[in-house]
Amino acid sequence: MSQMTVVELVAAMKGKSLTYGWDAVTLYDQRKANELLLQLYIERFDTESGYFEPLSMVVCWGDGKEKEHIFNLKLSAPRLSFEASDPALDPRARLTLKMVAGMIVSTNERLGAHYIKQILQVLPVGGPSLWMDQPLTKGNVSGLGEVIIDIDKAETFMANFVMGSLAQEDVGRRFKEYFLTLPAAQKKFSLGSIDGFENGVLTPNSFEIKVVKASYLSVLGDEDYGDGAVMLFIKFKDGEDGTFPNTKSIYLLPSDECGLAYTGAILLSSRVLFDIIMRGPAVADIGHGIKFLDYTPENGAGKDIAWSLKAGAGGVSHKFIHNYKVRDDDFDATFTTDLHVNFKADEGGPALTIKGGGERIEFVLDKVYTLPFSRVIYWQWPSNEQWDYGQIVFTCKHTVSFDVVVDNDTGCVSFTRDERSSSFDLSVTGFENLFDLKWEGIRMVPLIEAFYRPKLEGILQSLTTPVLDTFILRNLLFPGHNALHLREAFVPGDLAVFGQIDPLRSTTVLTPANSNIEAGSALQFFLTPSPDNVVWKVRDADGSNKEAGTISDSGLYRAPSQAELPDGLVTVIITAEGHLNGQPVKSSALVTVLNNTISVNPLYISCDAAGTTELSAESISGGTLEWTHLTPEWGSTLTEVEGKPNSREYRAGRPTTPGTPFVMDRFEITKTQNGNISKAYIHVLILVERVNTPMWLSEDSDPSSGTVQFELRGKNGPIESKKVTWKMLGGVGSFDDITGIYTEPSFIVPGSFVVVSGTLPGGIGAPAINAYVAVPLPLVNYVEILAAAEDYECPETPSDSFSSI
Repeated sequence: MSQMTVVELVAAMKGKSLTYGWDAVTLYDQRKANELLLQLYIERFDTESGYFEPLSMVVCWGDGKEKEHIFNLKLSAPRLSFEASDPALDPRARLTLKMVAGMIVSTNERLGAHYIKQILQVLPVGGPSLWMDQPLTKGNVSGLGEVIIDIDKAETFMANFVMGSLAQEDVGRRFKEYFLTLPAAQKKFSLGSIDGFENGVLTPNSFEIKVVKASYLSVLGDEDYGDGAVMLFIKFKDGEDGTFPNTKSIYLLPSDECGLAYTGAILLSSRVLFDIIMRGPAVADIGHGIKFLDYTPENGAGKDIAWSLKAGAGGVSHKFIHNYKVRDDDFDATFTTDLHVNFKADEGGPALTIKGGGERIEFVLDKVYTLPFSRVIYWQWPSNEQWDYGQIVFTCKHTVSFDVVVDNDTGCVSFTRDERSSSFDLSVTGFENLFDLKWEGIRMVPLIEAFYRPKLEGILQSLTTPVLDTFILRNLLFPGHNALHLREAFVPGDLAVFGQIDPLRSTTVLTPANSNIEAGSALQFFLTPSPDNVVWKVRDADGSNKEAGTISDSGLYRAPSQAELPDGLVTVIITAEGHLNGQPVKSSALVTVLNNTISVNPLYISCDAAGTTELSAESISGGTLEWTHLTPEWGSTLTEVEGKPNSREYRAGRPTTPGTPFVMDRFEITKTQNGNISKAYIHVLILVERVNTPMWLSEDSDPSSGTVQFELRGKNGPIESKKVTWKMLGGVGSFDDITGIYTEPSFIVPGSFVVVSGTLPGGIGAPAINAYVAVPLPLVNYVEILAAAEDYECPETPSDSFSSI
């Protein structure tokens, strides 16, 4: 496939049928189709099934001791998109669920106890997401006129983040069982309803979807890489399934203006146009006993060949008798011939044909007959009658052109006779060698024409084919948007109507459509085109946050402050309603408000001395971030990662401070914009010495109170706290380094944690006892994670290592 201009494309389509045996084909530019799906995705937030409940689960990897604890993971409303594929294979739709909030805590087992190794915070920055691909077979148009795509049988699950040593495919598979537990309604996508969808012979019954590339030869970096079309192969009532294009087939969207001039098209098969729609009216309009050949292979039919109407019977006959005088009008004479114009193919030429002619529909009758004639002169006595015989050449050529007219407002297609391009030509020759007819023929031929011209010109004064309403065909996927507007039509074989996907003509669009902003900031929204009497509204998308911010009458949104975001973020829906051209219109947009504009991961991780790991940081507004090493005394290094501008490879140092088994490396990541400075931090615990005992919570500790006591245990139970060297290595809250008692803050910012170490000095011949603990806050979460890590047994089969908690 490769793109051509509209002129080149129409020329390439001449004489062909490119609907591949289907009744019709509708094309949407893939980029434009996915833009419309984005609006459906936003609208889905307003439905009961739009949001999934936050999920928590355990995922195992490695030897089964290593576990990922996914905590209160919020997934966005599912967004559907079409993915390009080989048209010979099953088409695919992709369901993407963005991860907008939550925590992923990694635990491991050591010395018979579980500990936290890494803490990741999930934010809608950098695109953490889960997606699944669904082969699309049929889109059925139900009795209610609702177009539904059911993705219940998704095959490929993927996630674009890594858990331990698991590949993205493995991580995705861990989510499959969760997805299977969702209500059926959340896995069915209605792309809109068609009210009163009955449309005669153009009523769709079902359709197949394919997503094809503009060029299968293009590679990453080429200008047209990623260009493609969503193709709907449509079957009408009583129709039959066809085949599909391949990688060498003609790409059916023109390339004019870099592919922006025509972003949608409809092809109505020549068989439907001529054989089903035009045959009946043409028989009535032409009359004279005309019958057209049936659509059969014997008559030249084929799914790849443009079909036209060819007459198989009918015609106009005339026994022409012309009486006249010769020799100064003294003697009578008579000229006689049997004239006929047969509509079928015969010795006079091809059959009367109604066909596509490129920019118009053409009626063509082209006959040249050689017919016998006689002429007799009645001489007076004593002379006898004089009979002469010969052959005349009777030529009758009649062409009528019908322009294909598209109503740009309604999308209806009609056919109008174009007198300027129509012609009629009749001639009779072959009798000029007879002395008397040389001049009499001047009067005789007009008499023949006077008979035939009104009969032949009158048979197609108008083409009474019904006006073709294309609304359903061009809005099968997005009937609520009326987005595909047709502007030019051609009939090189099939009826090809090209236009643009432009929902602005019938709706208003709110921009920006999907944004991430910082708490307390403002964002201006715009409506295109601008309706009358606009009413603005804002609400929390899932009802979990009381404060959603405010929006003014001019569309200026002000986000809630950090103190008003107990979960660290909130997703809100901005809605604008008004009237456009007297019709009510509505458009929505999504805004995710974050208490920090910088997303860093991991928030915390432990690492052996001289070990390596990868760190990342990204701003919601993009741009360059500044990394500052706050603890360079530990000798660690950061290096850039090729191909990952937001990542750094961390290599831990080898601290040699006596009596210090653990040190906390700290990095500050900053972004300065418009005079405002945003900061985020990454903590890496360097394990200088070997951990040789677990850290415990005392039995009297009550995490729900916000205060706990850490302890080390020996053979005879808890070790007296004052014998232990306690340190708070990082995090928030207050810590008593004598008693090991920790109290969490009264207000806990999402992503908060604390890291505490305890060391029991060694004696003569006895090594020191070293332990540490990383605790995600609030404390109740920590207890739940450790309980899940201890209670959940990883199955033997990795693909089954999933548990909801």
